[in-house]
Amino acid sequence: MSKAPLHVLIIGGGLGGLCLAQGLRQAGIRVALYERDSTSVFRRQGYRIHIDARGATSLHACLPPHLFDLFMATTSQPSTQVTVINKQLKKLKVIGTAGIESDDPAKLSTAVDRLTLREILLADLDNVVRFGKEFSHYQQQADGSIQAYFTDGTIAQGDLLVAADGINSRIRQQFLPHLAITDTDMRCIYGKTLLTEATQALIPNFLHRGFSVVVDLQQVSMALGLVEFRQTPAEAAANLAPHVSFYTKGSYLMWSLNAPRAYFAESDQELFHLNGLQLQTLTLKKIKHWHPDLRKLVVAGDPVEIFPIAVRVSVPCEPWQSTNITLLGDAIHAMSPAGGSGANMALLDAYRLCQALITVASAEKTQLQAIHDYETRMLKEGFDAVRFSARGGIFQTETPDKRSQWQKLFRH
Repeated sequence: MSKAPLHVLIIGGGLGGLCLAQGLRQAGIRVALYERDSTSVFRRQGYRIHIDARGATSLHACLPPHLFDLFMATTSQPSTQVTVINKQLKKLKVIGTAGIESDDPAKLSTAVDRLTLREILLADLDNVVRFGKEFSHYQQQADGSIQAYFTDGTIAQGDLLVAADGINSRIRQQFLPHLAITDTDMRCIYGKTLLTEATQALIPNFLHRGFSVVVDLQQVSMALGLVEFRQTPAEAAANLAPHVSFYTKGSYLMWSLNAPRAYFAESDQELFHLNGLQLQTLTLKKIKHWHPDLRKLVVAGDPVEIFPIAVRVSVPCEPWQSTNITLLGDAIHAMSPAGGSGANMALLDAYRLCQALITVASAEKTQLQAIHDYETRMLKEGFDAVRFSARGGIFQTETPDKRSQWQKLFRH
């Protein structure tokens, strides 16, 4: 009797999980994705992200052509440099990047709006994605299948369980309980300022050429990055995919004030209890002696769009015995945003895992062989990116003799 077609269960509807679902659907492989949130805009998940050749080529391979075209239409202008400045907007250093005027995915270096990309990845997956499904635990079955249990009492059964459920992955906690997540002690207050005639006048020219970082001698930095859509998401959808709707309406500046936790508050409970207006006030207090244009840009931010995050990262681990459970993205190799690699690595994981599962569906490899090959490469490249991000600059304001314990973990 022939074996039933491969069926993949994905837990987590972030960028990596959705990219994998799109790729598997394109390949004709049965897939179901379960997301705990009730909608795609249920909570804030960040704003501007950098997409380079790793992410772009993965999206090109996994998305149907019309959705990849929609992705390209909603990217920002190419990023050609990173500018380091002081708090009075004086240039300290300009670092050239590989960004060029090209739509070739293998050469792309650009900024995108995270939510817009997620909404593109959700398109045409109505029969694949189940919202409001909070994963509880799994059980491996005697016949080689696996069952996923959800807090609403329902059960899903498949051949492979994929953890795409982020840094707090419940699958990882059950499957690899020894894998450590460490708190960097860095905290970020994220905000978003829409580009209007008034705020455009405050934007320094170098920001139109790429990401910028304000550095201060007090272990504080501010990240600044524009999302200047080639076409607004609504305009792009009207031309390429009228059935896709978007939450984000126009271009904006993303800003993030970054510092050790004690700089902001006595405890995380105190910091994370603040509402958007209080976080905006706190940010303005901390930058009261900075350039007036920076302060005005923060003042123009919408308090509803301001939120704090704690930067936590995965500690590199040794390989494990491959089975019918695997992981991708932050569920296994969460990293600091300093290197601009987190989203790109999640998308690359999704592409690589999709290609591995295609070899299983075509009987070129057994499932265990394919998963082992995927995990071997994923672990090396993923933790290389973790180490790179730990050395990456935006959050490393400490002097070498005062490096925190988390930085020492990744120095090799």
